[in-house]
Amino acid sequence: MLKKSIVAHEYAKAIFDLSIEQNNVDHWSIVLGLFSEISQNIVVRSLCHKLLSTNKLSEIFIDICECFQNSELDLFSHNLVYIMSENNRLLLFPKVLEEFNILRNIYMRFIEIEVTSAKKLSNDQLQKISDMMERRLSKKVKIICNINRDIIDGIVIRIEDTVIDGSLQGRILRLSNILKF
Repeated sequence: MLKKSIVAHEYAKAIFDLSIEQNNVDHWSIVLGLFSEISQNIVVRSLCHKLLSTNKLSEIFIDICECFQNSELDLFSHNLVYIMSENNRLLLFPKVLEEFNILRNIYMRFIEIEVTSAKKLSNDQLQKISDMMERRLSKKVKIICNINRDIIDGIVIRIEDTVIDGSLQGRILRLSNILKF
């Protein structure tokens, strides 16, 4: 699995460098999203395990992508599919997209934070959290909302590998740990 992550990162880095050079980072994010979605299709996955030639497999993959989006892919996209097909790596597109988005967020000074609450937060609450985190992190923030009724009340904020637990469940757990001693 580690090898696949490293390979996916290398593809993502090359694509990201090209997207910066061409000044079309958003375009590549969309293209990789399309490739990722198509590569997860059960029929496409089974085709990748068949003994098809590189040309045939990449041609089928590109045809499916173009039908899906009702427009033709550019030459660079064709070449990417061909290279990944030639190296038996079409199924890596979801991981390549993930790695590309990490590079994109760093470049655009964006950070994704995950906010988990017991109930749906209002737009006003989300805006306050966003403003506070943007000031604290000095980056633009993209909030991903989750609902988990187990936390009872409050919120849990995850920023990469940091967790800010403001939930009632977390407070009860901390109090329980203190009382054990």
